[in-house]
Amino acid sequence: MRRMNERNTHHVEFTYQKVSMKEVDLRDERLRISYGFGLQELTRSIEEVGLIHPPILQEASSKKYRIVCGFKRVLALSELGYPQFTAALLPGGVSEKDAFLLSLHENLSHRGLNPVEIATVINKLRGYFSLHEIEEQFLPLLGLGKSLSLLAMYESIIELEEEIKMGLAKGEMSKEAAPMLLKFSGKERTLLFHFITRLKLSRSKQAEVIENISVIKERDKIAIDEILNSEEVEEILSDRRMGLIDQGDRVRDYVRKLRYPQLTRAYEDFSEKKERLKLKGIDLIPPPYFEGEEFRINFSFNTLPEFKKRLEILQAIADKEEFKEILEG
Repeated sequence: MRRMNERNTHHVEFTYQKVSMKEVDLRDERLRISYGFGLQELTRSIEEVGLIHPPILQEASSKKYRIVCGFKRVLALSELGYPQFTAALLPGGVSEKDAFLLSLHENLSHRGLNPVEIATVINKLRGYFSLHEIEEQFLPLLGLGKSLSLLAMYESIIELEEEIKMGLAKGEMSKEAAPMLLKFSGKERTLLFHFITRLKLSRSKQAEVIENISVIKERDKIAIDEILNSEEVEEILSDRRMGLIDQGDRVRDYVRKLRYPQLTRAYEDFSEKKERLKLKGIDLIPPPYFEGEEFRINFSFNTLPEFKKRLEILQAIADKEEFKEILEG
């Protein structure tokens, strides 16, 4: 016996019986949650020790069964050529909504859901519950707190192409970056997806690069492939001396420079003048984005002579032309 969900106090009695694989409708995915999985480990496990946990099915018609829980198990059995298997049958009188809730709780009881699975759950819940009910009851259950902004983000994932969703499910693209691709056309999304996943960027850097490319495209009226296939990018990606992470950071810097050309020029000019000051052991820090007039100086020391040396350097640069130019902008 299993409890249906937190709001239903009644129990459901399952009947266990052999079911022919031909009687299972694998095309019926109304209750399916799992996405982006492989079957190799599961098929190997079934081959070695057999089916430990029977899938839960429900009769959908007089001749076919719908999978409630255990979609991967049924697919693995099918791949192994099982003509029949033992299943736990859910009574036909259980509503589709309650059957889906059973599937949801069953999945959450033994594993975490990937971003596409969470998006799938939210999309299906929309057919059974109001937005308020989803926010109050199910977002915390999914580990999302009660955030409507996160709800909107996950709902947008459903609109992405299968290739991108698969990359998201496998962790190749972050859940924050993937929905940002919806700003682009289908062809552009695919180009960006391959470009971003090739770079091996962190979650935040993926989102930053996509956002910067979006701004450049709209501001400069330039095609996406012109940015992605530029001579500068090709030069970085063809440099075998750099690892994938270094290549990703170099491309990220290049795209940032395209978005902020004036800021880039200001930073390069500042860096060149700071280099000429020869600030050994001292760091001169400009205002953020060179907006404002407040500069900061950081230095460290271990002894009194080191401290005096730092002060001498600071005193020496006070009258240098490069220092005056930095302060005056």
